[in-house]
Amino acid sequence: MSYLFFDIECCDGKHMCSFGYVVCDEKMRVLKKEDILINPEYPFRLARKGFEPEIKLAYPPEVFAEQPNFSFFYDKIKELVLSSDMVLGHAVTNDVRFLNIACSQYKLQQWKYCALDTQKVFAQLTRSQNMSLEHIAEKTGVSIKHLHKSDDDAELTMEAFKAVLKKIKMTPEEIAEICPTCVSYTEGGTPKASNASAYKILKAKVKTLQAKKGPFSGKTVCFSEHLEKKDTLKVWAILKEFCKKGGQYTNMAEKADYFVRADFVCKRHKVVQNSKVMDIFGFAQTVGLDFKCFAPDNLEYLRSEPATASFKDMLKAKGGENLKEIENILNASDASEIKTDSPKP
Repeated sequence: MSYLFFDIECCDGKHMCSFGYVVCDEKMRVLKKEDILINPEYPFRLARKGFEPEIKLAYPPEVFAEQPNFSFFYDKIKELVLSSDMVLGHAVTNDVRFLNIACSQYKLQQWKYCALDTQKVFAQLTRSQNMSLEHIAEKTGVSIKHLHKSDDDAELTMEAFKAVLKKIKMTPEEIAEICPTCVSYTEGGTPKASNASAYKILKAKVKTLQAKKGPFSGKTVCFSEHLEKKDTLKVWAILKEFCKKGGQYTNMAEKADYFVRADFVCKRHKVVQNSKVMDIFGFAQTVGLDFKCFAPDNLEYLRSEPATASFKDMLKAKGGENLKEIENILNASDASEIKTDSPKP
């Protein structure tokens, strides 16, 4: 099993000037690392005229200008991509597009392949709005060497993804299966993502889980359906570990021993009776998973402002039942303001 992590830098946000990569085995041990420098044959424009570039490449433009163009490295890069069991990258859809542009530039045949986007995987696991490679590395505890040096960025992507795999106890293949929207593939020269439903895949896979003997033998868990749809990857990782330790899944909240709630009271939550109610991070810890690095950056704010958090999540849910909850929150807020501002008789 071999994994290819790659990263591309461009001279102008469109034309590639380096292809950096690391090839790893199934344990994410680096077998090969290289930074292929390419003459883009286009001017370097990393910022608007008069502005300081936000991106600083690892080498000056003249170094790239001394290298062969993309057509010289075409066969080598093609072999790297097509010979790997899985191709991965951070925001890899962009890199796939850059490769397609380079092929078109030199009238070379584009090849078909799939690539797992590690940025989309992390987005599935956290509510953080910052999806930069630097931020993800920081969240997963990975040290940063040099940003915007393609081979180092490819290795950083691998190290951060390796940390994620350790946290959720899954393989890249399992992630690609449960979250097909994280996979980009080329079709007619355009990178596209699958529109398969992760929720439907989860419901099918849940039926294949078999409880083993362990500390949760005889115990059941039910998740908010909102979490099953929104946090599918986290739910699946937790369910696997829970069943591995003796537990079983149920969609009958009224009979569950544990209920994992969303940030608002959903239909299942309303029928909970004697279940121990927990949020997804608390239940992950209960089954022995450390999901702290996936907690939203503003977690403390959300906990201190439950009405605001519920309002935001219910807007995303867009369900008819939730509209009533939103209306209640707004009415309660208005009543509170009237009571505060009105003078005593």
